[in-house]
Amino acid sequence: MLIEKTINKIILETLFNMKVLKKKTLGIFEVYLIFLSCLYAGFIGYKSLLNILFT
Repeated sequence: MLIEKTINKIILETLFNMKVLKKKTLGIFEVYLIFLSCLYAGFIGYKSLLNILFT
């Protein structure tokens, strides 16, 4: 259940980021923010996956 919620959250964040990318050209700050949000989403997914595998 937790993995499904995390995966759905990652998918929604990715779709939102793709919409932003399609609308306009991005500055350095926006690219950095999107990069960090993707890293954060990946880290949360990885952490929850490890938590499920080892418990």
